[in-house]
Amino acid sequence: MGLVQRQKRILVLDNGGCMLPVIEEIMAYGDFDMHVMYDPDYITYRAKELKPDLIILDYLLVNNDCALVCQDLREEKELHQIPIIVVARYITKKIRSESYKCDALFVNTLDMDVLAPRINYLIAS
Repeated sequence: MGLVQRQKRILVLDNGGCMLPVIEEIMAYGDFDMHVMYDPDYITYRAKELKPDLIILDYLLVNNDCALVCQDLREEKELHQIPIIVVARYITKKIRSESYKCDALFVNTLDMDVLAPRINYLIAS
């Protein structure tokens, strides 16, 4: 009897629908189980419940600092190993992947030829 592989789960924390084009591109690229949420206060709870293979965060989070959300996820014993991608709409001096402790940082416009292999790499590792 063969093993059935489950779809890879991606949890997306979006700032009011701004990430929808990115989500649509990712879904068109591969067969992922996408879960989108809009409240950064519940990302840790939802990630523990869902156990995603990858988390994608919108840099511009309402009333929150994306770096703090990343830090909270990294400090959770159950979640610290889950890869995190931060997506920003523009570059500022403040945006550096090492300061966020994320695994990848992308600035719009997103090139799926670059993003898709990175998603596959992070999910596989």
